[in-house]
Amino acid sequence: MAMNRFMHPRNIYKTPPDFIQLAKDFSEFSKITKTDVTGKVTIDFKDPQSLRVLTKCTGACAIYPLLAAVKNQWLMYGTETDANSLKVAQENIQKNNLQDLIKLKINTTSSIIDYLFTENETVYYDFCMCNPPFYSTMMELWESRSPARPPPKNGFTGSPQELITEGGELEFCRKLIAESKKYCYNILIFTSMIGHKFNLAQLIDDLKSDNINYTHTEFCQGRVTRWGLAWTFHDYDLLQLLPPRDKPRKKIQPLVFLLPELPNCTYDLASASNKVKTILDRLGIAYEVVEKRGNTIKIDMVAKVNTWSNQRRKRRQEKRMQEETDVKKMKSNNLELNDMKNGSFEITENTSSHVQSNAELVVNKVIEKNNEDSNAVRSTESEQEGLLGIQVRAVLKIFKKDNEILLETEFINGTLGKEGLHQIVQFIKNNWK
Repeated sequence: MAMNRFMHPRNIYKTPPDFIQLAKDFSEFSKITKTDVTGKVTIDFKDPQSLRVLTKCTGACAIYPLLAAVKNQWLMYGTETDANSLKVAQENIQKNNLQDLIKLKINTTSSIIDYLFTENETVYYDFCMCNPPFYSTMMELWESRSPARPPPKNGFTGSPQELITEGGELEFCRKLIAESKKYCYNILIFTSMIGHKFNLAQLIDDLKSDNINYTHTEFCQGRVTRWGLAWTFHDYDLLQLLPPRDKPRKKIQPLVFLLPELPNCTYDLASASNKVKTILDRLGIAYEVVEKRGNTIKIDMVAKVNTWSNQRRKRRQEKRMQEETDVKKMKSNNLELNDMKNGSFEITENTSSHVQSNAELVVNKVIEKNNEDSNAVRSTESEQEGLLGIQVRAVLKIFKKDNEILLETEFINGTLGKEGLHQIVQFIKNNWK
């Protein structure tokens, strides 16, 4: 869905660019344009070569300092961890004759802003901005997009250092918040772009818990939505930066369920969370407690195999196999009884061994059948995992309110969608006993 109607009023693309004029002014740009039968000039945004032409001065190549210096004459200080990106960025600055307004520095440390103050702790900045890598691994990058969604409209040109960092954007921003506390008076406003909405919620909780003044907004352009987070330690009203929307979008309320009291069990947050984790273990769902604060526990869960469906069918199969075993035992007992009535049955050691052997044979066949069914299920689940990847990823929030324990769910991603999460919640409710 196009998000342009939610675009910021000062966005330079509020008025679409004139591709015809740009093609006339820049020969390199004209090489990647196409003209249809109506005379409309377009660009193939799925072509990586076209994107490289458009972005050869962007991303790690100092685009934000270049824009700020050209539009507002601001003095910008850029940092970079990749030596090649730093070299290209410096060339771009020199081509635009902006050496007096833009300074670059290589960052060879593991810090984000800490190293800036090693030589001079008294330097001050009006604001700090960053666009952190979104993902922690390449696997997370590929699994982040559900196969149910249509393919992206743009090509893929990001480099690993631009897309991946240890712990993903959540840990990157948490590290920035931690370092910002140390230099709270050296920088007036700290800002960061956020690529995943569920990370924004966790970062806001972190700022709230430390009583840090913050605000957030959305960046809507084309078919992409990103989020911006800003915070300060100064007595400054950040809400002045964000005028209210004329028509805010309808907020989807999270689903909340009551976790009733269990018999012979303490009705508290710890017991409820342990029960939820026990059920997740039973389903083979991986999980991690990402927050444990006050009356709230948050669990990040990832299900790669659908182990919660067809529970009724599994119970029917177990019941049928048990009934078959009982019937076979009953027939065996009836045969023995008839033989005794006809006088043809003599209780001897050999007869006893024979009866025991038959019983063991029946039991062994049942066990073999169960093992075959179990192996078939495991094989199917393994194939399913290899084909589909993450089926459901969600955040489970267990919290106490008015002496009641509640479960709140937030769907993140996965091939089964929200319906898969609803099925897991239903399984938890059915087994809450």
